[in-house]
Amino acid sequence: MGRRSLWLGALVLFLALPGMTAIAQSRLPAFELERLELNPGAEGSLVVGMGELLQAGQFRLSAVSHYSHRPLLLFVDGTTHAVVGGRTTMHLAGAYALTNWLELGVQLPVVASQWGGDLSSENILMPDSFGLSTPLAGIRLGLLTQDSSGGLDLAVGGDVGFPVGNPNIFGSDGALRYLPRVMVGRRFGFLRAALDVGMLLRSRVDAISPLGGGGLDQLDNEVRIGAALVTTGRRLRWEINARGSIPLAKNQPAAAELMPGVRYLVNPSLEVFGLAGVGLGTAPGTPLFRFLAGGSFGDVTPRRGPGESSVRCDLGLSLSPEECPDRDDDGDSVRNILDKCPLVPGAPERAGCPRADTDKDGIEDTLDACPAEPGDAARQGCPVRDQDNDGVEDDADACQTQPGPAENRGCPLKDKDKDGIENDQDECPEEPGPVERKGCPEEDTDKDGVPNRVDTCAQSPGVEANLGCPEHEVPLVAITHKQLELRGKVYFEASQPRMQSRSFAVLDWVAKVMREHPEIPRVVVGAHTDDRGFADQNRQLSQQRAEGVRRYLIEKGVAADRLEAKGYGPDRPVDSNATSIGRENNRRVDFKIIRSGDENTDALQR
Repeated sequence: MGRRSLWLGALVLFLALPGMTAIAQSRLPAFELERLELNPGAEGSLVVGMGELLQAGQFRLSAVSHYSHRPLLLFVDGTTHAVVGGRTTMHLAGAYALTNWLELGVQLPVVASQWGGDLSSENILMPDSFGLSTPLAGIRLGLLTQDSSGGLDLAVGGDVGFPVGNPNIFGSDGALRYLPRVMVGRRFGFLRAALDVGMLLRSRVDAISPLGGGGLDQLDNEVRIGAALVTTGRRLRWEINARGSIPLAKNQPAAAELMPGVRYLVNPSLEVFGLAGVGLGTAPGTPLFRFLAGGSFGDVTPRRGPGESSVRCDLGLSLSPEECPDRDDDGDSVRNILDKCPLVPGAPERAGCPRADTDKDGIEDTLDACPAEPGDAARQGCPVRDQDNDGVEDDADACQTQPGPAENRGCPLKDKDKDGIENDQDECPEEPGPVERKGCPEEDTDKDGVPNRVDTCAQSPGVEANLGCPEHEVPLVAITHKQLELRGKVYFEASQPRMQSRSFAVLDWVAKVMREHPEIPRVVVGAHTDDRGFADQNRQLSQQRAEGVRRYLIEKGVAADRLEAKGYGPDRPVDSNATSIGRENNRRVDFKIIRSGDENTDALQR
C-alpha cells in the first residue's frame, strides 16, 4: 500500500509540473518600447519638427533601417538583465502637403528582429522576435513662415498612435496614444535651429517584475522635447539632434539622446542619410546607442532659404544666375550676385561686364543710362526726349504727354475756344459755347435764331418774343433751365383726381415740348394742394393727380422713363393758405427738369 501511494504521488507531480512551470513563467506588461519617431516631411531635421512644411502638392516617402542596442533592461536584486539586448526595425514614412500650410504624415514601424538574454531563471518569457509596432498618423498646420524680411517658421500639429502593434514585441500600449506638439524654427545664414515641444499622452503601465524584487518602472504621460541644428543650402548637409523626455509620473525615469547625422542629395528626387546616437537614462526604450540609415524619394530637394543659393545649384542643373548667387556662371571670377553681366565674361573692374557700346554713342554701356539709344554725354548717353512732339524737350516740358506751345511750358492752352470754360471741363473745346451747354455751341433745329434750350417750338421757325414759336400760335409752356413753366393751369374736379377737359390744352403743349426736346432728360410731375383737410389724404390725392397727368403725357407720346409722378400734398406751398387766392396758387401742378449733375435734385430725393 505504501509503495502504491508513492507511485501515485510521483505520477501526479509529473503531470502537474508543466502546468506549474507555465504558471510560474509570465510576460512583462505590454507597452510601446520605441522612442524614436521620424519627421515624415523632413524638410529640415530627420527626427525633429522645425516648423517648416512641404509645399502644396509635394510628397516625400522614406524607408529607414534602424538598430538600437539594449533598449530595455531589467534590474532585479542588483543584477541587470537585457530583456531586449538588440532590436532592428524598418521604418516606412510618408508625408503629403495638401496646401502650403497643411501637411499630413504617416509612419509604419516594423520590428524585423529582436533578441535578448535568457530570463527563464527569473520566470520571464522571452518577447517575440518580430512583428508590427505602433503605426502613427499626424498632421501639421503651418502658422508662420520665415521670409526675406525675417520672422520664423511656426507650426502646430499632433500624432496619433494606433494600438494595432504586436504587444509581445513591446509594440503597443494597448490603447490610442497622442502627441500634440508645437514646432518652431529659424534660419541663421547657412544654419537653421529648431525646437519641438510635445506632450505624450498614453495609457498608464505599471511595468513591475512579477518577482516583486525590483524591475521596470512606471510608464505614463511625459513631456517630449527635441532640438536641432542643421546646415542648409548644400547638397551635403549635416544635422545634430537632441531629444529628451520629462516624465509626469513619480516613478518614471527621464531620458535623453544625442543624435548627429548626415544627408546627401543624390538627385532632385532621391536623398540618402544616416544618423547615430547615444542614450542617457534608464527609461524603457532608451538604447545605449543606436544608428539608422535610409533614403527618401519624392520632393526631397530643400527649398531655397532667404539669402542662400538653391541646393539644385550643386546638381549641375541649368539654373538662372538669380537662383545660384554664389556660382560664377560665366567664369570671369565675379560671383553671380555681384556680376551685372552674369552670362557674359567680363572684367571685375566693370562688375563682370565686357566693354560694350551697343548704341555706338561713344559711352560704355555700363555708364550709359540709355544703352540701346544713342545720346550725348551731357544726358548720360540718352537722346533728347520730346514725347508729345511739341518742340519742347521733356526736361523743360511741364506736360510731357500733351502737346502745347513753348510759351505755356509745353502745356496745352486751358481754354482753347475762349468761351470761358477750361478745356478739361469743356465738352466742345474747339467750339465756343455757353456754360449751360458745357461749352458746346447752341443748337437751333429750326434755324430761327432762337436756341433750342429756350425754343418752345424747336421744330417750327418763330420769333424770340413768342418763345421761338410762329406768331400765329400762343405757346402755353416756357422752357427754363430748372422747369417747364406753364402759361395756364391744370384743373381737377373738386377733391377728385380726375382732370377737367380745359386742362388738356396746356398739357398738350407740355407733351409737344418734351417730344421736340429729347435733350431734356427727365421731368418730375409734381402735384400740390392747399392745407385744407387732412394732410395724408391731401398727399394721397395729389399723388393720384400727378400720376393722372403722367399717364396723359405718356398717351401723347412722351417716353415713360422721362416722367416721374410725385404728390406733395400741402407740404410745398408757394403762397399763403390764409386767403382764397393764396390757396388757389398752392393748388397747382409743376414740371421740374432733372439734369445729370444738377444741384436741384430734391424733387427726386423726397
